[in-house]
Parts: sequence; C-alpha cells; structure tokens
Amino acid sequence: MDYQAFWCEENIWRLTTDPEVTPGERWVVLLTGTSGHVACWGQRASGAPEAPVLWDYHVVLAVRHTTWDIWDLDCRLGCPVPAMAWLAATFPNSDTVRPALRPRFLLIPADEFRMQFTSDRAHMRTADGGWQQPPPPWSAPCASHGTTLAMYVERARRGLYLHDLTTRFSSRAEPR
Repeated sequence: MDYQAFWCEENIWRLTTDPEVTPGERWVVLLTGTSGHVACWGQRASGAPEAPVLWDYHVVLAVRHTTWDIWDLDCRLGCPVPAMAWLAATFPNSDTVRPALRPRFLLIPADEFRMQFTSDRAHMRTADGGWQQPPPPWSAPCASHGTTLAMYVERARRGLYLHDLTTRFSSRAEPR
C-alpha cells in the first residue's frame, strides 16, 4: 500500500484501486471546516494521542460490505476501522469544538474521484517554491478535465454535517 505523510488526497486516490482494500462499494470522504481547518483526533501527526490535529482538509476512503469501514492512513487506529468507531475517535465531543473547526463532509464516488481528481501539488509549495512536506515518489494525479483539490474543498465546506454523515454510515443506504 502506497503512503506519503501529509499527502492524504493522493494516498486515497491511489488506495481507491489498491488490491489490499477488500471489495465493496467505495466512496472518497473529503472533510474540512468552514474556517478552512478541521479538528481531528487520533491522527499520527498530532504528537500526542489525546491532542487534535488541525488539518486544512483530510481525505479518507469509505468501503461498504455489510457495514461501512474507513481507511484513514493517518489514523492511529489502523486500517480499516468500522466507520462508527472512526467517527467517534476522530470527532469526540464535537459539540465542544469551536463551530468553525467542526467537520463538514463531501462524499465522492471513488471511481469518479479516481477519474476526475487532478493536482499540480501547488498547495504544498512554500512561497519560495520549496516543499512544505516531501512529495510522493509517484506522479501527481492528472485528469485532462479534472477537478482540483481546491474545488473539492470548497464543496466540502458546504457539505454534510457530522450528524448527517453518522446517520448515513449507520444505515444500509447509499451515503449520498
């Protein structure tokens, strides 16, 4: 399984077709907050297990068999994790988090994300052109008429609330 820290969107783009992920319905879940940051607990980048990370966005893969599992390659819980356990661990006591840092979610069919996501990796460049974090060793996703990360993030800011996603992942219905 390919992985590059701090490049969740490309990790998940590659994971959508990884044979290690068991078969099932697949949805890419992009999350952010209305302020441009979202508080997530249980992330390896947090330094301390009980401390949140403020991501500008985060991307995971939801796979359904009889129930939903989440593949979050940056989560301390491992992969896959039952969706309800992941939601509880990643967003504990969400009502106490400042509203601007609460998650909003965009659900994208995995096949659509795979075919449409394109990146020039500019969001990871510093003002002087260097890298904020080392880039992955693979080529960036590049769809000819693609959807950029910024476009997905903007849609996510107006997306589903945590309660809505929890309801969808706790039912057998399609998450749309």
